[in-house]
This record gives sequence, structure tokens and C-alpha cells, in this order.
Amino acid sequence: MKEIYFYTPTKIYFERGGILKYLSLVKNYGKKVLIVSGKNFIFKSGIFEKIKEIFEKEKINYALFSKVNPEPDTENVEEGVEFCKKEKCDVIVAIGGGSPLDVGKCIALRAMNEGHIKDFFGEVECKNEPLPIIAIPTTCGTGSEVTRYAVIIDKLANTKKTVSNEKIMPVMAILDPNVLDYLPEKLIGATGMDAFCHAAESYLAINSDYISKFFAIESLKLLSGNLKKAINGDKESKEKVFLASTFAGYAINRTGTIIVHGIAYSLTIKYGIHHGTANALFLPYVLEFMKENEYQEEIKELEKIVGSISELKNFLTQIGLPIKLRDIGVKKDDIEELIDLSIKGCERAMKRMKFVLSREHFEKIINSAF
Repeated sequence: MKEIYFYTPTKIYFERGGILKYLSLVKNYGKKVLIVSGKNFIFKSGIFEKIKEIFEKEKINYALFSKVNPEPDTENVEEGVEFCKKEKCDVIVAIGGGSPLDVGKCIALRAMNEGHIKDFFGEVECKNEPLPIIAIPTTCGTGSEVTRYAVIIDKLANTKKTVSNEKIMPVMAILDPNVLDYLPEKLIGATGMDAFCHAAESYLAINSDYISKFFAIESLKLLSGNLKKAINGDKESKEKVFLASTFAGYAINRTGTIIVHGIAYSLTIKYGIHHGTANALFLPYVLEFMKENEYQEEIKELEKIVGSISELKNFLTQIGLPIKLRDIGVKKDDIEELIDLSIKGCERAMKRMKFVLSREHFEKIINSAF
């Protein structure tokens, strides 16, 4: 039997109204909270007002850093670090999609360790324990609330890079499905497919084990059966999709992702395409390529869970996501640059593949998607 590794320090509260019920527990972790968020969602949804009321009622001191960009870079992180130190915060509440959660993790790390966030890309040990992090995801795709990863754009390298450290895993996560009531249908689809890609890529990674596959399979089953209904507003289906995202997070926390994410980074870097949308677009073409190249049995097993690759393309069309690069305005002349960006984005992913892809392999995948 293959060796198994599984670790999670994160206390999970999955409950409607969970923010109101459990957020006051932040008092157990520090004296002054830094709320890390994006610029719009927590204000338009009224979530910030709820948090403010809880903190005022419980006499919890806080400061707000609401400057996280949709695709945060190293400068965005360092700005948050400086603000955290200035406000003397000792606990992080990161609320939003993957971007605020990942920036919150990076702030927690850097606030207690000298240098620059670039110094911690990869699997770099930190001298001092990061600040404790409470994660409140507001989308159904990130899984960041239970992972050791934080993904940040490195503008100089022109790609996304990952901080990977078990010490930045949140101590607590509040998954309140009520937050999804404010999420547009399109984003439920796109973030749900991000979770779908997490689960599928984890399932296919060479370092997967019985526990990671258990979470990946359960996530894929929940997403396949509920994502369409969730987009159409069914509350119970939204809850199941939300849970599936966390399951997929547990899976990738063990394995990481493979080449779907690395290739999809190219669309985000060059065109600013939403992360989940980019992943979903490339997923069928990567699966087709893998089925033809050393992964025939694995893809057959995956198809038993989620249906055929052609059915997957139909599913993506039905939930309103693009399945061709031409659909999002990519020009034929851009393909060479997308190949370059994909190779760069897949450097870490290659460690989780059976073989190292050549430039011709990337060219084949991207041309198929075009």
C-alpha cells in the first residue's frame, strides 16, 4: 500500500449564519485583527457591516486592509505587510475569494519574518511563526482556507508563483453558505470549475494517495451533480458546491495541481482572464492530451466519475463558460507568447507529472484550445 500523508490544523465551521456565530472566536488568537479583503464585495454584500457589528459588540480592535487586487502581486502583499505592522495587528481575518485569502496568508508570514515575500516563493522555511489566520471564503472555488499555498503574481518574472508552507494554513475557517447568495451566477460557475480543476488535477498527480483521492473524488461528485443547479439558484446545491471546494482544497494540499493551472496562468497574465474561467477552458484539452500520452488508464477512471471529455465540454457550455481561446479574443499571433507563459507557469507542476512536457506538447494543447 502506498504511503499516506495528511495534515490539517484548520478548525472548520460550516454553517449558514456561521460568520455571526463564530467570528467572535477571533479573540482567542490575538488582540487586534487585520481584516484583509478585496475592494468591493464585502462592502456591497453588507458583510463588512456584519463584521463591524460583531467586533464592536465584542470590543475587538481591528484595522481594515481592503486593497487586495483581483490578481494580487508582490507589491500588493508588501503594502499589506507595512499596514499590518503600522497598525500592530497580531491576527489576520482574510475574507473573500482566493486573492484576499492568499494575500492574508502572505501578510501573516511576512509580518513576523524579515525580507520580501519573494524570498519565500517555493518551499522556504520561515524563522518565526506567522500570525494566526482566520479564513472566510466567499466563493466556491479557492480551497485556500485549508491549504498551505498562497499564489501571487511576480511581475518581474511575468508569472504566478507560490508560497508553500504548512505554517500559513489557517487556524480556523468559517464557511457560511449565505455569502454565496451575493455571488453572481457567472462567478459561481467559474469558481466552481476552479474547484473542479483542483480536484481533477490532484486526482491525476503522481504524488496523490488514498486520502487525497478520496477528497478529490467526493469533490468531483458533488460538483458534477450540483454546480448547474447552484448556478440556477438552488440553495442546497450551493452548499454542496461550497463544501466541494473545501474537499478539493484538502486534495491539493497533499498533491498540488498539475499543468491545467500552470497553462491557465498564461491567460490571466496576458489578458486578465478570471482564474477559474481560464482553468475551465484548458481542462478538456489537457485531459485529451494526457489520454493520448501515458495517462490513458487514469483518464478512463476519471471519466467514470465525471463523464467523458466531450460531455465536459458540453457541461462548460451549459454553465456559460468559454471552451475556445477564440471565444475570449485570443489571436493566432498570440499563441507563441501563450506557450512561453505556459512553460514558465508549469515549472513546479512538472514534478507532479509522469513526464516533462516539451514545447511541442504545449503547442499542441494550446492550438487544440484555440
